[in-house]
Parts: sequence; C-alpha cells; structure tokens
Amino acid sequence: MTSPLRILLLEDNSTDAELIQDLLETDGLFFEITRVQTRVEFEGALNNVAIDLILADYQLPSFDGLSALNLALRTHPNLPFIFVSGTLGEEVAVEALKIGATDYVLKTSLSRLVPSMRRALREAGQRTERRKAEEALRRSEMTLAEAQRLSHTGSFGWDVLSGEINWSDETCRIFGCAPGTKPTTDLVVERTHPDDRMLLRKMIDRTSIVRAAFTTERRLMMPDGVIKHVRVVAHPAASDNPESVLFIGAITDITSRKRAEETLQEQANLLNLTHDAIFVHDLNEIITYWNRGAEKLYGWTGEQAKGQNAFNLLKPAFPAPLEEITSELLQTGHWEGEVVHTRKDHARLTVESRWSLQRDAQGTPVAVLVTNSDIGDRKLAERERERLRQLEADLARINRVSMMGELAASLAHEIKQPITAAALKAQACGRWLSHAMPDVTRAREVAGEMITDVMRAGAIIDRVRSLYARSAPQWELIDINEIIREMTALLRDLAIRNAVSIRTELAVGIPSTTADRVQVQQVLMNLMINGIEAMKDSGGELTVVSDRTEDHQLLISVSDSGIGLPANECEHIFDAFFTTKPQGAGMGLSISRRIIESHGGRLWASPNSGRGATFRFTLPGKAMQSSRHAV
Repeated sequence: MTSPLRILLLEDNSTDAELIQDLLETDGLFFEITRVQTRVEFEGALNNVAIDLILADYQLPSFDGLSALNLALRTHPNLPFIFVSGTLGEEVAVEALKIGATDYVLKTSLSRLVPSMRRALREAGQRTERRKAEEALRRSEMTLAEAQRLSHTGSFGWDVLSGEINWSDETCRIFGCAPGTKPTTDLVVERTHPDDRMLLRKMIDRTSIVRAAFTTERRLMMPDGVIKHVRVVAHPAASDNPESVLFIGAITDITSRKRAEETLQEQANLLNLTHDAIFVHDLNEIITYWNRGAEKLYGWTGEQAKGQNAFNLLKPAFPAPLEEITSELLQTGHWEGEVVHTRKDHARLTVESRWSLQRDAQGTPVAVLVTNSDIGDRKLAERERERLRQLEADLARINRVSMMGELAASLAHEIKQPITAAALKAQACGRWLSHAMPDVTRAREVAGEMITDVMRAGAIIDRVRSLYARSAPQWELIDINEIIREMTALLRDLAIRNAVSIRTELAVGIPSTTADRVQVQQVLMNLMINGIEAMKDSGGELTVVSDRTEDHQLLISVSDSGIGLPANECEHIFDAFFTTKPQGAGMGLSISRRIIESHGGRLWASPNSGRGATFRFTLPGKAMQSSRHAV
C-alpha cells in the first residue's frame, strides 16, 4: 500500500477547504490534509508535520500567502507550493512565481488543481533525484580527489591528434601548476626534464601512430629546479569522434620511491665491501638487492636471487613466531636474532640476523634491509668450550674420587667411633630398661647420646660424599678456619699411619669469603695429602696456617718437611699431566690452581729453606662480584 500524499492547507474558509478536499477525493487521490488558518499554526506545521505539498490561500484575515511562501522557502525550499485563491491577480501571480511558488490556481478554475499538483510533485521528485545524483557525483569526485592526493596519483585524458588535454587537480599539482591551469602539450614538454624531452616527443609521435597502451617513467623539472620522478600509465579509450585518438591515463609521483632506491643503491655499493651477507626485500618479501657477501654465503648470484621470495629461497627457521618478529620490526624499526637458513646446496647454517626497516620521505615502510653473519664457527667454538668445561669438571670429580682410596682407613676409623659408641649405649639402654624397676631416666639420657653419635656418623658420611658427588657449584659464605679443622680431622688417621703430625696455626678474626665449600675442601685436601705423601718415608710435621695479606685477602699455606720440589720446576708442577709420583695422574695441582683462580685467588709453590716445600693460595676476603663457573 502506497503512502498517502501529505498536504498542508492554509485556508480560513471551511467551505473552500471542504470543496478542495472533495475535489481531490473525486479525482481518486490518496491523501492526508493538515489544515491551518493562522501564522502560528502554519509555522508549527512546518516544523512538526511531515509535508509533501503546500496549498495556500493568498488572502487571510490575519495572514497572507506571500508571507507563508517566504516562511516555507526558508524551511522547506524544495517543497511544492501552490496558491489556491479567488483574489489573485495576474501581476501578483507572476510575482509569486518569481519568488518561488510552484503554481497558482484560481478557485473559479479548480479543475486545474489536481493536474497542477501532479505536475508539481513530479517535478519535485525529478529535482530530488537530480540533487541526489549531483550529491553522489560530488561525493565521488571528492573521494577520487582525496584518493589521488593520498596516493600521489593524478588522472588525465589526452586526445593525441588534437593535442587537447584534461587533467585532475592532483595531476595539476604534480606538474607544479596553479589550480585551474589549462594543460597543453607544450606545457607538459616544458615541465619535462631537458634530458628527457627528446624521449617524450618520440613517445608522442609513436603513440599517434601505434595507438597502443604505454607505460613510462621520466623526470619533471619544476620552475624552481626541483626534480620529480613520475610513472605514467595510459591506454586508448573509445570515442564517439572517429577523428580523435583519446587516451585515458594515470600519473604517479614516485620521487620518494626513487630517492629511497638511490639511497639503497648507494648503501649497496658500500655494503659490497663487507663480508656480511646483506640483502633487501620489499614488504612482499621480494628480493631487490643481493650483495657479494650473500652470494658467497648462500651460493646464489645476485641475478638468481633478485625477484625471488626471500622466505621461499632461504627457508628460514626463526627463534620466535614470525608475527611477533614483524610486530617488533614495525614498532621499533629493528629486529635481531639467530636464524637458521638453507644454502643453495641445501646445507643448513646458523646466522646472526639483523633487520632494519626502510621508510620513504613520508615515513611509509617500503623495504627491509637484512644483514646476516655466519656464526657457525662461533657456535662450534662455544660447543667445544662447553665440552672442555665439562671435561674439566669430570676430571676434578675423578680427582676427588681418587682421594677416597687414600682416605678409606681414616674414614673407617672416624665412622667406627660414633657407631661403636652408639652400639654400646644401645646395649646399656637395653639393660636399664630390662631391670625389675626400669631406669627410664638413664635410658632416655643414653638414647639421646645414641642419637647424637648416629647423627655424627651421618654427618661424616655426608661430608665425604659431597667431595665426589657430581653437583653444580654452590656459592656460599664459608669460614676457612672451619674447613681447615674439618680436613685436619678427616686426614689425621692417614697422617698417623705415615708417621706425620698435623699442626695448625689459625688466625683469629679473619673474615668469611664467598666460595664453593666442596671445591675449597678439595684444594686443601689435595695439598695436605701431597704433603703427607712427601714425608711418608721419613715422617715429619705438616703445618697448615691461615692468615691475611696486606691487601685483605685470605692466605692459606700448607708446609711439609718432605722431599721438596723438583729443581727449577716450581711452575711446571701445576701443568696438566706433570707428576713426580710413580702412580700419579698429574691432574691434582692443575685442577686445584683452576679452582682457586675461578674464585679470584692465586695458588703457587716455593721450596723451604731447609727441607720440604710450602704451597700457598689466596681467596678474596669478601663476597666476589665477578661471575663464577665450575671447574
């Protein structure tokens, strides 16, 4: 069902209003009438009622038709307005039409009213459609102009035979002309760079003959000497005039791109001097530059690599998702990390890759500069260093384990004492509990002593086990005097069996130091065992001294009265595999020196003035600040 025609009727005569309504009904119109009589009612209807057409009497007691017409034109300029009056003269009617009325109908000729309304509504509809089309065209032209401005691309039409040219505002701007400038062939030639004008004229002559699409790049020179690079694309278009050859084309200002390419080429010439593999790819990963370093590293020549997709060519394996890498590159302009690539011979290699985002003068990303360094040798060296570190750690552990045989008797003696004591106390405890009147108090006391003896045996076992267990260094504050006492107790039985006494001189108040307890125990045990073995045929005294140096380091010395050092070999005894023992491996002193050096100290030896030798080592007197590693 169609919507009714909405009519605003300005009429103070009820009879005339009914007559108009009956006429419209008789003619079969589907309508709704809003009748008003005063200025206030008329203005209220204009502001609040939907209206398709206005019918107005010319003369009212308190209002007049011309005033109503002016009010309607101000608020609804496109609304059909028809005077329906019995007093409208010809001059007044003509004046009303000039002001903006659509038509006038005398009440004595109401038969004209419906045809006049139909014509007015039809013309209003046509005007509305025309306005919509014009508005759509205007918006389309604005959109096209804005798109051309943003993309630095203008459009043009060119009749090759007549030389007539039409161009867009953006094309006018690219040529550096004032808005509204009429383009001509002579103007285009004048704005072309002098070195390119001959080529332009040849292209014009060729196009007038061949009449085929063309694409070209050339330079423009502005009146102020500024040079622009443009890319022109055009193709022939259909024309109603058989005497014309019309071309439609687009011209793009590519100055920024050309300058970026020139900059990259200058960089490329310098980059060919480096040994790094360097290439450039656009945002579609298409390679545009490939230096000699890349040729050498990957095996493809520049001609083979250019135009290829970088990812398809090198088959990279990234350390993180590519989306994260791309996001970081766009945000910061840089990215670096280790990437695995595939060479032309299908070999895989690891490179240290550094990416740099290249932008044009407007800041738009245009390409990525990639610099890759082969780190395969470095990776191999790192693995070799790690293997050597592990080998040293294993040798240190083997050295500790080899000491266990020499300590077996001492360990048996130390562990046997608390276990035997615990067993005797257990028997006594049993007797006190088996009496007719159990002595619970005595039994409880002895049970507590048993616990102490067992825990002592366990502590001895744990202390010895830590010496040869495979574990990472544990850095902590240690009391060097406490460690000397532990090693003295542990080695006392071994010393007695070799007719050696152990004497200690421990300085009071020396500070703690940060060290790995087990490694320091290993060094001290190694030096003390060496001293005991040096005196096993003659007996003697082993002296262990703790002190402080003038620069506040801890100084520990182990002196014996044994066979002494080999002549002129005070330093060689610390070389790996150097030994004076028939069954020695020559690793103990070498490992000990490495341990002390890793702690920031120094280990050395010197002969005594009489018999024997003294080994000394230092440790920092406070927590170390440098990095530490296992030996």
